[in-house]
Amino acid sequence: MKIGIYKDTLANRRGADIAVRNLAEGLRERGHDVVLFEKPQLADNINRGYDILISAGTNEIRDLSQFPVLPPIVQQFHTDPAYPFRHWIKHFRRNRKIRVALRRVAAIQVLRQEHIETLDRLRIHSPRTAVIGNWSHYGNISEAPEITEEKIILCPGAINKDKNQVLLIKAFSVIADEFPGWEVHVYGDGKYDLPVHPRVKSMGYADLSNAYNECAFVAFPSKTEGFPLTLVDAANFSKPALCIHDWVGCGLVVDGTVDAFAAGLRRLMGDEEFRRSLGRQSREYCAANYGREKILDQWESLLKDMVRQR
Repeated sequence: MKIGIYKDTLANRRGADIAVRNLAEGLRERGHDVVLFEKPQLADNINRGYDILISAGTNEIRDLSQFPVLPPIVQQFHTDPAYPFRHWIKHFRRNRKIRVALRRVAAIQVLRQEHIETLDRLRIHSPRTAVIGNWSHYGNISEAPEITEEKIILCPGAINKDKNQVLLIKAFSVIADEFPGWEVHVYGDGKYDLPVHPRVKSMGYADLSNAYNECAFVAFPSKTEGFPLTLVDAANFSKPALCIHDWVGCGLVVDGTVDAFAAGLRRLMGDEEFRRSLGRQSREYCAANYGREKILDQWESLLKDMVRQR
């Protein structure tokens, strides 16, 4: 198949950018002719005889909808489908354009089963909806790594209110004196101000392969997500995650209060056998559900069906 994948920008270095690049690379490896292009290349790349187009987001489908003739489009939602519509009154015209543009898609891909219910609630429908997750780009998750760890709690993600790093830092402050030598390492960019603690270090943006390998576990207090690759990445290194929502079906899930998150930290920091066991379980679960070849099989099946129905 000749497949066009349109992402308006790949410069943000976030989960959606990683997932789109992974998908393009994986489909190429399976013998497909894949063109991944950004907004500056849109006009030059839109009419290249594609069998199918993949629109990587709601901004992208708005851009694509300006062209009168297009091949079948598979629309991706890299976040909760409700997220683009969260400011309905403030962005009424934009949201209306998104809804109109979505009428042109042949299929919608969402990341988690509950997102189908969200689409129904938003009254967004397409001829076909598929649930396809993402895979870790840190190697082959089916191969168990040698587990190493230091007294480090890893927290990766953009620094903002939704990622909720404030909860982690407040919870860590409650129990830090019980666990001398432990540190929190926050990786990510953003202008959001976080509480200051002497054992919480802001590491900026970086490749996290060494960080995942060295940490004891991942703390992920995010309030809003589509499909957090962080959790699958952590599982790839047999490291468990502490969350306030059951995002991908593994890890330790607690309530989103300071006391509950502090209790979760205490459980993982204080019990090496438990966190290692939970890390192994997370790896096995993610290998079974979010392995690279399985995800690519699901994508190929969806794309081939759309082309056959053309």
